[in-house]
Amino acid sequence: MIKFFRKIRQQLLSEGKTGKYLKYAIGEIILVMIGILLALQVNDWNTKRLLKSKEQVYLKQIRISLNNDLESIKEVKEFNADKASYIDTTYVVLEQSSNPEKYIPVITDYMYVIAEFNVFEPNNIAFENMIASENIDLITNMELRKNLSLYYKRDFENSTQERIKEQTRQFVDYIMPKLTSRQFVKELMKHDSHLPDISETNIHSDTQVYAHLFIMIANMDGQNELLDTTTEEIKRLLDLIDNNLKS
Repeated sequence: MIKFFRKIRQQLLSEGKTGKYLKYAIGEIILVMIGILLALQVNDWNTKRLLKSKEQVYLKQIRISLNNDLESIKEVKEFNADKASYIDTTYVVLEQSSNPEKYIPVITDYMYVIAEFNVFEPNNIAFENMIASENIDLITNMELRKNLSLYYKRDFENSTQERIKEQTRQFVDYIMPKLTSRQFVKELMKHDSHLPDISETNIHSDTQVYAHLFIMIANMDGQNELLDTTTEEIKRLLDLIDNNLKS
């Protein structure tokens, strides 16, 4: 192609057609400039396409993480419902009987749930990978970028969930010595001991036990409210991500 244009220029010069040569040269320059602009445009389009593709990869990974968060929240709330049910039944058992030989076995059977807790922590691996690689700017939707940053910066550990951990541990530390009797050790370890008889237990009239159970229920209610709010936030983020992926 270059040889072809050169041949035309040489022919015009040899024929003395200077005016036509100048017009042709200007036309050739314009064509070259148009070609360069088109090449830049195509390159710019390819760059934007690659960036958009990379953005969608990150957003799809984040969407998976957010859906996993919804499942985690569901599991925590289901656990809280089971634990609240066991605590309610413990209240009933203590109210209906002052005989430790009747209520101690029930409370002991429930301890595997009452003595545990479940907390929610978001799966932030995909988002953190994007931050670590300095690709947060790939998210062109400013509302989505801002809301994702706020979501993943939230401290879910040092909140109501931390109180649940501490309260549950305090309850276990308080009640286990009271549940431990001669019969308890005999059944658990198959050994005799000099511990007090089960009949000397007075959990049914211990205000601290009732207070611990009440506070655990209150803390789980607070956690459930936090999780409900977080669920709505996640759903809004998923809507923004889906809209962005469609655009």
